[in-house]
Amino acid sequence: MLSPRIEDYLEELFLLESTGRSVTVTDLAERLKITKGTVTATVQKLVDLELLKHERYGTLHLTDAGRRKGMTVFRRHEGFRAFFHELLGLDRDHSSEMACSMEHYVDNVTEERLYALLEYFRKAKAEHQSWVDEIFLAIEKPILLVPVPLTLCETGSEGIILRLTADEPLRKELIAEGFVNGAELKLLSNENDKFSCEVGRKRFTLNLNQAATIWIQQPSK
Repeated sequence: MLSPRIEDYLEELFLLESTGRSVTVTDLAERLKITKGTVTATVQKLVDLELLKHERYGTLHLTDAGRRKGMTVFRRHEGFRAFFHELLGLDRDHSSEMACSMEHYVDNVTEERLYALLEYFRKAKAEHQSWVDEIFLAIEKPILLVPVPLTLCETGSEGIILRLTADEPLRKELIAEGFVNGAELKLLSNENDKFSCEVGRKRFTLNLNQAATIWIQQPSK
């Protein structure tokens, strides 16, 4: 397994190589915005791993193994960048930043499915299929926040119970009192780990252990 930093080096070497020019330690340092001393140390690691060839004071050349790995990292970067930019509508710079964060942590199957999804989307967009426009309209709309336990809700919060994570018999007790999926809940107060809430027309005071098992979904503000 290679570290993300090593993969970044291989990706940059691959991109520099693809320009058709000879690559030096200075080029790589400028590209990565780090010192030549740091680059030199990492270059030696790449040589030891047989991913790079480097003649003393000479140019850098990826080995076949290094070139394949560099291309893989670059391809994954491009896949994620396209996903964030083309499918989610984020700007190019932010999409690239997100891709840099994720390109090191994906396996081959995920990569293949990501590209399959991109190609399916691009084909549908080229054919002006209506669902493509519907997707962009949908992702621009305010959404319900992801569910949170009642213990993380602010006083006055309202939402819908989405799940109970309590073990038995507490789960049965809560359900019997009306804490069921889909029920509307309002948190009235939270003092000293005592949670006063209203479900339907009934009021309850829950302790911390009880409140932690009730997850609600709140509308976005």
